[in-house]
Amino acid sequence: MEGINRAILTPKQDLFCHEYLKDRNATQAYIRAGYSRKGARANAAREIAKDSIRAKINELLKEQLERLKIDSDMVIRGLLAIAMANVSDAFDEGNNLKPIKDMPEPTLRSIAFMKRVDQFDGQGKKRKKIGCNWCIRFYDRIRALELLGRHLKMFTDVHEIPGLENLAERMRAARKKIGDARRKEQQQKF
Repeated sequence: MEGINRAILTPKQDLFCHEYLKDRNATQAYIRAGYSRKGARANAAREIAKDSIRAKINELLKEQLERLKIDSDMVIRGLLAIAMANVSDAFDEGNNLKPIKDMPEPTLRSIAFMKRVDQFDGQGKKRKKIGCNWCIRFYDRIRALELLGRHLKMFTDVHEIPGLENLAERMRAARKKIGDARRKEQQQKF
């Protein structure tokens, strides 16, 4: 099935799929693939809705995940480390920053940015270094918790309604039945 879907893609459609993986923005991927900017949003939405395009994107995503050797468990563990990191583990009993080698792994993984800021006293040639401070920014714990909660479906933006999984197919079948019945009715009138 995937081979069939791949075979019917045009070179631009194939490029669209590759471009889509860069930022998951269909409109921008559509433009970068060489299509016109005019009507790009609507046309990109039509492209992304095609089964062959979705199949190719899924295939490319699968290849990417295999190349990166990443899976959902790894992502969840990373988010969990950020969400559960204890900032105080970066400091010793005297509130001094621990050497990086002495920090626990979860704390290290939760650090987004570190910068040493030297402290001076005096000006010009009389200026002397009197110490240093560290500016440390940790990744956003609330955001990590939010992503974990969404993954666990603790809260959803869209209400899921059971029984609507194949609604589009069932509606197509119903429309076809109605159309067939109307044609049959028209034929009986004549």
